[in-house]
Amino acid sequence: MSSLDWWSLLSTLAPASFSLLQQVVLVLSAIVSGLLAIYGVHVWMLTLFSLKRKKPPPVSLLEAWPSVSVHLPVYNEKAVISRLVDAVLAFDYPHDKLEILVVDDSNDETTALLEPYQRKFPELVRVIHRERRDGFKAGALQTALTQGNGEYVALFDADQVPPSDFLKRMVPYLCADSSVAFAQGRPCYLHSGSSWVARALSLGMDSFAFVDQEARFAGDLLIHFSGGGGVFKKSALLEVEGWASETLAEDLDMSVRLRLQGWHYIYDHSVACPGEAPTEFSVLQQQQFRWASGFTGCFRKHAKDILSTDRMSVLQKAEAMTYLTGYVASPLIAAGVVLAVLYCLVFPVDFIMSGFLHNAFAAFTLTMSALIYTAPVALFAVAVLRSTYGLAHRIARMVDFVYLGFLSVAIFLTSARAVMAGLLDRATYFYRTPKRGDPAVKRESIRG
Repeated sequence: MSSLDWWSLLSTLAPASFSLLQQVVLVLSAIVSGLLAIYGVHVWMLTLFSLKRKKPPPVSLLEAWPSVSVHLPVYNEKAVISRLVDAVLAFDYPHDKLEILVVDDSNDETTALLEPYQRKFPELVRVIHRERRDGFKAGALQTALTQGNGEYVALFDADQVPPSDFLKRMVPYLCADSSVAFAQGRPCYLHSGSSWVARALSLGMDSFAFVDQEARFAGDLLIHFSGGGGVFKKSALLEVEGWASETLAEDLDMSVRLRLQGWHYIYDHSVACPGEAPTEFSVLQQQQFRWASGFTGCFRKHAKDILSTDRMSVLQKAEAMTYLTGYVASPLIAAGVVLAVLYCLVFPVDFIMSGFLHNAFAAFTLTMSALIYTAPVALFAVAVLRSTYGLAHRIARMVDFVYLGFLSVAIFLTSARAVMAGLLDRATYFYRTPKRGDPAVKRESIRG
């Protein structure tokens, strides 16, 4: 039965009630689209801010290099642990100023793979094995923080492969500015063509690196350490009492606490720090649940302090609140889908096509929808332009945009559930993202 048939039948049976239903659908559609438009405007703002592409301040190599502790939190990472430790050992940083602390929570072969490194490099590599995963990744990082001796702290996730000059390019930023808490390299991916999920996520990662992070640095917005591929001042970490496991997004939680204390950061997009993108949808679901609940948990934890601080402007506070509630768009999208179906059922075709010309609610919904749907197109267009070279490559990446669209639709129910878990403080388990450690991956495959 067409929407016109539904409209004729229902309006005949109960005209007064049906008219009320139409008004309710119109009002609710306007409210939901208005709320979603806030996030659309936010994406547009980030996209425009990212066009500035602020460069890090110029620094020179140091005559005397400070001590650095490299912290590697790992849990059952047998596929990638050797690759990670080998990459860190290859740093061209003075080894007498370096220590590598591997906090190992593993109950598989990872521990055995680490033992030879500690035997071969006893002055350089120290493995700290925890019998229990108290605090998960945050707990592991806090353990390393309390036991490390370096003036600076470098952090890497198990799947990352930092370049050999990473420390020498990042540490000078921290030495040059007393207000900078950490320096962050550009997150990127080792491979993207192994599955459609990985291809979609590679575009999502590019949007984070080339738009979101660029905009945050250029606009002095809420900082967001991306979990690995950065170097911190240990004094800054200690000032905010180290890593906290109260949310499942310890990196974002640390970023917010540092910003509330007036710290800033450096983002250098020219220093790529690649990692692996999930290749399976089930793995992505777990990762997205952790991120969505973690973001929402950070909002619940820090909203009051953000609104009351005098270290952020009104614009910075509004952006921070919008950013931390970003995953709230998922339940709003679910509500929007239901309302869209009702909209088609209770209005005739001619109203759906041209009702916005005569109805204020319909016109408002249409205007907000334009903001909502054009924002991600603009964001990903910038990401594609900055992450690719040549027309053929850019056209090929548009297929990834289609993949990402399908993925976003498929994952939004998981994100909606995670938002509720974060708000209710019921997301308590840190699901590890499995790593492939594909031996075919070459460093030259890293996106420049």
